Amino acid sequence: MNINVILIVACSFLIGSIPFGFIFTKKLAGVDVRTVGSGNIGSTNVKRAAGSKISLYTQIMDILKGLIPVVLAMFLYPVLNTDLDKDLIMSLCAVFAILGHDYTPFLKFKGGKGVNTTLGSFLLICPIPVLLSVFTHKILGLVTDIVSIRSLLLGFVIPLTAYFMNYGKGVVLCALVAAILIVIRHESNIRRLINGDEK
Repeated sequence: MNINVILIVACSFLIGSIPFGFIFTKKLAGVDVRTVGSGNIGSTNVKRAAGSKISLYTQIMDILKGLIPVVLAMFLYPVLNTDLDKDLIMSLCAVFAILGHDYTPFLKFKGGKGVNTTLGSFLLICPIPVLLSVFTHKILGLVTDIVSIRSLLLGFVIPLTAYFMNYGKGVVLCALVAAILIVIRHESNIRRLINGDEK
């Protein structure tokens, strides 16, 4: 992996690490989202802390901070001078943008759960699997109001669908890593689901 690839991956991490949920709730509502509900900086907890409007702003920006690094990788690929596949480079940038969101250095490596950033990150790489994951999330909403269940399943729809649609191994593997990260970030939710306390 050459220095150009390392730099674009590092930039992806930094873009992904911008804590929009924290910034918006602090600046627009005067609330530290980390002190409310789950303490998470994602749009679901932002809604608890500051309402639907600021939650929507957060959701949009969390999607975009996953999408933008992938767009940059796509356009800069010709000058990266790498033998790695273009889709793999884009997928690596996607994963590192998600890692930046999940473990932002701006908030002592305590970030969000990565669902919206995962959707944004893989939207250009494998659009149909992403759209199917969103559809699955919406359909499950008719069955359960528990967001964590829907989010966990959403994460795995992307790599599974990508695999059956014959996307490259690098894309499928990176999408699987993203799904596993969603599971890791939902650890407390999973414990509550097991105990029957999740709402």
